[in-house]
Amino acid sequence: MGWPGLLFGVLRHPVFLLFAAVVLSWALISVNSQGHQGPPQKPDVSIVARASLTVIDGEGGAVVIKHLESMEPLATYAAGEGSFVRGVMRTLVRERVSRSIESEPQFVLELTAAGGLILLDELTGYWIAIEAFGPDNYREFRALFDRAHAFDIADQEQP
Repeated sequence: MGWPGLLFGVLRHPVFLLFAAVVLSWALISVNSQGHQGPPQKPDVSIVARASLTVIDGEGGAVVIKHLESMEPLATYAAGEGSFVRGVMRTLVRERVSRSIESEPQFVLELTAAGGLILLDELTGYWIAIEAFGPDNYREFRALFDRAHAFDIADQEQP
């Protein structure tokens, strides 16, 4: 019979197959038993300014990002435009949907003392460090932040 025949004969043995099924089941249960861990811990950084945004579906597949308090449009991305901004917002909205949160998608852009930007969903606790995605994507969100922050400053200056 020889070594290969002995080995493959053992592998076909019902006890071995039962043992393999138990080990596989144990592995799947141990990996999946950790459950939903929630959002990662937000870094402890100094926040120097915040701007609140809301995301609205526009006509023809467009996405409109508005300043939350004034509802002034900050940016409009037609279908096929702004793929990074759409992807980031979609990620946070998907987390809201998975938690059955049915409120308007409202997010906060925070500017750190080091110049970084953090996009935060205060309802779910999820956040995204924008500068981690490269300078072009950072500039897009920084432009949104600057426009929104200008509305905040104008609101504070009015008597």
